[in-house]
Parts: sequence; C-alpha cells; structure tokens
Amino acid sequence: MEDTLQSLILTQYPTPIFAATEFVLAFLSLGPSPTFVPLVLLLTTLRIHGLRIAHRSTRILELICSWAAVTVGASLAHYSSATNALSSGPQSFAAVAVMSAITYVCAIVPFYLDICFNRGFQMIWAQLTFFPAVWAATWVAVSHISPVGRLLHWSPVSTSHPYGWLLPYTGPAGVDWVVAACAALSAEVVATWLMGSDKEEQPVHLSTASEAQSKRRSRNLLALATLLVAFTLPSFYVSLPTRTDTSFDVSPFGVACVLPPVRKGRQPTLSDFIAETKSLTPRAKVVLWPESAVVFSSQEEREATFETLRPNIQKSIIGVAFEESVPEDPSDPARSRMKRNGLALVHQGQKKGEEVIQYYKRNLVPFTESFSAVPSTAPPTMFTLELTHPTWISQSEWSSTPNHTRPIPITSSICLDFAFSSAFSSLDSRPGLILAPARTWDPTVGLAMWEQAKSRANEIGSMVLWCDGGATGVSGIGGGGISEIMQVGAGSWSRTISLQFPFDQRRTAYAVIGEIGVLVFLAAIMGGGLAATYLPALSGRRSVLEVVPLLRRLLRGRRREEENLIDVAVPGERQSLLH
Repeated sequence: MEDTLQSLILTQYPTPIFAATEFVLAFLSLGPSPTFVPLVLLLTTLRIHGLRIAHRSTRILELICSWAAVTVGASLAHYSSATNALSSGPQSFAAVAVMSAITYVCAIVPFYLDICFNRGFQMIWAQLTFFPAVWAATWVAVSHISPVGRLLHWSPVSTSHPYGWLLPYTGPAGVDWVVAACAALSAEVVATWLMGSDKEEQPVHLSTASEAQSKRRSRNLLALATLLVAFTLPSFYVSLPTRTDTSFDVSPFGVACVLPPVRKGRQPTLSDFIAETKSLTPRAKVVLWPESAVVFSSQEEREATFETLRPNIQKSIIGVAFEESVPEDPSDPARSRMKRNGLALVHQGQKKGEEVIQYYKRNLVPFTESFSAVPSTAPPTMFTLELTHPTWISQSEWSSTPNHTRPIPITSSICLDFAFSSAFSSLDSRPGLILAPARTWDPTVGLAMWEQAKSRANEIGSMVLWCDGGATGVSGIGGGGISEIMQVGAGSWSRTISLQFPFDQRRTAYAVIGEIGVLVFLAAIMGGGLAATYLPALSGRRSVLEVVPLLRRLLRGRRREEENLIDVAVPGERQSLLH
C-alpha cells in the first residue's frame, strides 16, 4: 500500500496530486489570518514539488499548474474580504487574485534559490538552514514594496503558534524563519518516505561514505527538530497582565474606545461621539475615537469642533481620529481637494489651535483610498501624558514630582499602517501605549488587522488600544500580557490597564537592531557558507575559503558526481528528492 501511494504521487499522477494538494493547503493557510500548521504543510509540499521538477523538461508546465492552484486557493480564502472591499465584487476579487498571483511569485523565489545553491554547502547544518534564512529575508524585502505590508504574506498570525515570544527579539522575520525551518524539516522526512527505504529501489546504491553522510544528516535533522521544540518552551510560561489594584510599582489608568450605536439609516454624528465621550471620561484617562470618526472641510472647522469638545472631557485626553480635506496642490488651494486621515490629541488644558496633531495615515488601502486620499510621510511621534493620581491614593504617595504626576509615553498609528513591521522603527524609545484608530469593512479583515496591531505592539514591548469603527470590526487591548477583544461592532467600552512604574523606556532587542540586524543573526545561524563562497580573494587568487579553516569546512570543494543524485538524468520519476 505504501509503495502504491508513493507510485501514485511520484509516477502515475504527480501533477494533479501536487496541484490539488497545494490548492487545498493554500485555501486553508493563506486567508487574511494565515495559520501555522497548514502554512508549514503548504511550504513542505511546494519544496518537495520543486525538488522533483527542478531538472525535468516539464518543470515550466508543472510550475504554472502550481502557480494557478495556489493563486486560486489563496483568492478563494480572501473571497469574503475581497467582495466587500469595493462596490464591485468581481473587481475586488480580481484585484485580490492578481495580488495573490504576484505574492506566489515572490514566495517561489526562496525555493528556487534553495535548489540552486543548497548543494554548494559542505556543512549539512548550513544546507538545512539556508532555506529558512532566505525565506525570512524574502518577506522582509517584500514587506517594504507591498502596498498592503504583511497582510498577504505567507506568515502566520501570533495566536496560531507557540513562537510569539520571539517578536520582541527577532520581529516577524524570526517567526518566518521558524515556519520555513519546520517546512524544511518536514520536507526531509516526507521526501525520505517518498523515496522508500529499500536499498534495492534506490537509483544509486549507498556507499559507506554515503551511509556516513546519511547518519550525519540525521543528526543535524534531529538537532534542528530539538531546536524548534525548545523554541516552544517559553510559550508554556503564562504572562499575566500587570496588576491594577496597586500603585507602588505600577501605574493603573483607564482606557476607552468610543463606538456610538448605529441607528438605522444614519451613521453616528459628532454629537453622538461627544455624548459617548462624556460618559466615558469619569473612568478613562485615555479615550480614543475610531478612524474617520468625524469629517472636517477646513482647519477652522476642526479647531471649532475641538473647542466644543474640551468642556466635556474633564481631565482625560481624547484621541480624535478625523478625516479632513486638503488641497491636492498646496501651492494652489483653489484646485481639487484630497482627503487625509489624522489623529489629534485633545485635552482640557489646551486653548483653541493648541491641539496636538499626533499622526497622519501613511499607507492607504489600495483602490479604496489610493485615488481619493493623500498619504503622509511623517513618522509617528511621542506624546507624554502626565497621569494624575487615582482617587484612592494621595498625591504624595502617587508621585514625588512637583506636579505629582507620572509620565506615560504615548504614540499612535492608523489602521493599515500596522501591517508594516517598520511602523515604529523611527522611535528612539519605547512607548507605553499605542493609540490605534481603525475602520475595517469585513470581519476577516478586522481580525487580520487586530493580529497585525498586536504583533507591532509586542515587537516594541508596548500595548495597543485598538478601536475599530467598522460595522463588524473588533476592538480591544493587545500587548503587555493582554490579548482581549472587548467589542465586535458598535458599543463603547472601557478597561483599566497598568504600566510598569517607573516605566522602562529602553527599546526591545528587535527595535534596536531592526530587520537588518535580525537577518544578519539568521545568516550567522546558517553558518555564513554562502558569503564565504563569493567574498573576494584576500591576496592574489586565494579566497577567504582557503584562508579561514572554519569557512573552508562549510562548503564542498569539488562535489562528486555520484553524490549529486537530483541532477542525475535517471529514467522514470524516482529520482532522489533529498539534497
């Protein structure tokens, strides 16, 4: 039965079996919120498929079939979010299909590089970890050119795997490395099974040297598996939220999200938002409005609105997310106008015109906003909230400073900006709270953006107040040991959170070294074999490989033809799938 199944996969019906498998796994794993296990299985299948067709004359046809299967599966996984994005459902679906097809092309690059360069490494460990390093580097590069950041990436959401603790140290690239490492390990196991264990059926009999090589490979596979299992251990430690019933080493304060009820036939008005805000300020020091909560046609109208709001907010700070009209050409105000989304911080101590414009949206939703709005280029800034003492503690016990307040650093970003891992790379210190107004159009998109917001907060060691004004949007608090959805759809809410006191503004390891530093670290894990091959000679024709013994051992000298099984033109389909 085992041989029959192997024969079906490799000999009789390889193309339809691989295409069907990739379609199903793409549908299960490449939705708005990709999940870990199906994604690992998809990468495993693609890696085995790539090794099988790499040196066959039918590789172009089979690659096209794979591309079509994965694209259709990924597009169907996004069907709900795509058809609700624009007024024309087919147009939205076509746009997602095109982006999914392009994403597949990006995803296939690491497989191609792995097939081309993997056998150039002498050390088996370098062979096993080359693909994970290239996979992580590819998605770092793609995230900087994609108009939707990491939303369509083949990267799992934090709640689907036990490796979320890596985010403050390696960012999303570390998780991508783990996904690819799991796929590389799985591909080795499955390829061994597909090739069979009977030596009589092998295309080339194993010599004593080959058997020793096989044992060394098994030991390296076991080491990689042990490392991946060890990486799951920190997830068993439960990180509890900071206590809110004390003030000696923490600073408790309330946060709130204003989501007025939607009445039939009309959207919430400014007066609705002010009324809801007034009811929340007694129990919340920070109150946030959702993205584009109010619309202003001029700066004067904006300042007049803020002046109306101030008498109703007591000692709280209000994050007013607004949409305003600005001239398309600043030098000619009479010409056509564009809109932009911003966030202003308003509090009672300000005078008219003194409100802090904290942030303008930098990344626009393709098609929906890209033609009607103007993006900002200014990075997030930091605002310090002077937190006053709670009613149950005296001023002197709360703080010994002259004004008896505790500083809380706050920053902000808006909706799609959270899909970019570099959203807060410009900050030179750690924020205590991130204000995140949003407005999504579909439950799957709302959950996907919620996951992105939590990831960004965990990467920089902060907390995010996510306030989604979409009809089915999710709102809540993420980071700092909290991952709590407080509301789905309309309905204002508040919650008490706490920050460490004194607050440690030192940045996380990932925030300090950035994506480039993480990639250098992942390359160091691999062993640096590829760099040793192509570095220029130090003197004459002597390369680094000849000078440094460690690097010389990483690469093969002149590989023997009898070991290069995948390149051997063996009749039939049972060529070696192993490197």
